[in-house]
Amino acid sequence: MGDKYYFSRIQLFDSDEIVMPSLKRKIDRKKKKKLDKLEQNGILIGKDATKLLRKAKLLELKNDEDSSQTLRRKWSIAMLRAQGVKVKDDISLLKKSANKVRKIKAKRRDKWRERKEQVQQKQEDRQARREANIQQRKKQRLAKKLRKAKHRGRVFNLD
Repeated sequence: MGDKYYFSRIQLFDSDEIVMPSLKRKIDRKKKKKLDKLEQNGILIGKDATKLLRKAKLLELKNDEDSSQTLRRKWSIAMLRAQGVKVKDDISLLKKSANKVRKIKAKRRDKWRERKEQVQQKQEDRQARREANIQQRKKQRLAKKLRKAKHRGRVFNLD
């Protein structure tokens, strides 16, 4: 209990649990290697539906494996699912999620384009209003000068 508290600060982790950047790269490399190996065996794990769909189609095209490989692959998938890994092997669901992502992206792109147009329009309106105000002030200054000049007798006819 005494080794958990240091001068009213709670130690939340051991020094071994601190992940250095080099260690993080090493862990990422190992994960990538494992994913690549699984993908070569036809087991798709990941988040990007479009990439997974492309890989699934490629695997489907070169699907000339024998029954022992198929059985081994099915067992690997079952073991991974038992471990809690989400294996994405249903092509129809991958298509559905890829379309969903595509629609979301298109919607966001349209929204962004609309927003850019609104900002541009607003900027043009403000610029036009500014120019009009500048011209109005210029005319007022000139009219004031002319009134003063007429009052002092320098200008005889304003019309």
